[in-house]
Amino acid sequence: MAKKVQQIRKGRPPKDMSDGISDRILNTALGLFTTQGFTATSMEQVALACGSGKHTIYRRFESKTDLFLAVMEFQKRKFFDLLVRIECKKESPLETLKESCRRLLELIVSDEIVDFYRMTISEAEHIPKIASNLQCEESPSFLRILDLVISAQGSKDLNRMDPKFVTAQLLQVMTGYPLNEVLLGSKEFSSHSKRSKYFEKAWILFIKGAGEPKKKKVRKRPI
Repeated sequence: MAKKVQQIRKGRPPKDMSDGISDRILNTALGLFTTQGFTATSMEQVALACGSGKHTIYRRFESKTDLFLAVMEFQKRKFFDLLVRIECKKESPLETLKESCRRLLELIVSDEIVDFYRMTISEAEHIPKIASNLQCEESPSFLRILDLVISAQGSKDLNRMDPKFVTAQLLQVMTGYPLNEVLLGSKEFSSHSKRSKYFEKAWILFIKGAGEPKKKKVRKRPI
């Protein structure tokens, strides 16, 4: 009896397999770009490290610059997944916002995120598009915190000033300043206790500026 000959699949792989290959390439490239920098990393190195042929990579990314920008988006997507995962529902919208910001601070000064920003900032001069991608109002963290700010305003825990402005200032104090300090070598956020102490002071400052003033109860004088 003749043996059945296994047919070899031709053409493009299924989408789920293709997505898996792309993620493997991006994850490998992220590690190489982070440890070696953009200039020292070649497409050949990426191909060798992830076990894919150069043609497989070039079919998805036309150049090393395109690959680098795709790596940025890949890391931002991973960051958003972590951000969604760490959100904790509390009793009120304001408490939910506070807890989300607390965990966002922990995330932004983690080694993985700091290394990512250090890598991207160092290459901004060579790839101008990087700067506009790092901080924008369409970033996942901005949009997520914006939703929570709007909810807190709806419950009258925050005043009704422009929510985008409030979100921008809140993220600056919770992520912008801490990240910048860590990138510059500061040890201000080197332990959980130090980060907690900073967070509480920063939150009080935010509430004093954006919190809805509590109406004082007026005692009626006896006639």
